[in-house]
Amino acid sequence: MTTYEYKVVMIGSVSVGKTAIANRLQFKRFDEEYQPTVGAGYIPYRTTYDGKDIELQIWDTAGMERYKSLGSIYYRDANAAIIVYDQTSNESAESLESWLENFRQTVKTPCYIAIAGNKEDLPNKVVPPEKIKDWASQNGFDFYITSAKDGTGVNEMFNAMVKYLVKSNKEEATKGPALRKTKKSGGCC
Repeated sequence: MTTYEYKVVMIGSVSVGKTAIANRLQFKRFDEEYQPTVGAGYIPYRTTYDGKDIELQIWDTAGMERYKSLGSIYYRDANAAIIVYDQTSNESAESLESWLENFRQTVKTPCYIAIAGNKEDLPNKVVPPEKIKDWASQNGFDFYITSAKDGTGVNEMFNAMVKYLVKSNKEEATKGPALRKTKKSGGCC
């Protein structure tokens, strides 16, 4: 059976929970020890939808400003993006448009974009979700409230993404652009 592979990038400021969300999805756990991503990390996630085998190739990008210019390397050929902000940080919410612009400079083709307001489990939220939800809706993005710690919204967000990707039936997804394997020829060069 064919496995449909889709490249997904996790984007957002430092310490918003991108790695934690990916780990919650793949490993069903939350690590209390914060370690910032350097460059990018890769997490494959396998699931099925509508009788099809799906692999999400999740690229967890660094949120530190000094790594922002590396984004275009990881964004290339993406089928989907999740732009994450921390509900307890106005600064991370205010940077959403900057992350989106950086992503769109590299990825010109239409793709699935979701905005995730993470850290729902924390009591000291300062970013009104309605404001971000309205902005996401005006731009045609899905919006989710998530908690990597307790799992709130994580599966729902990725399930909606998979549904969209399968229904859009992108031809390039059958080969997996990020991890395409090539056969070696018998020649010397």
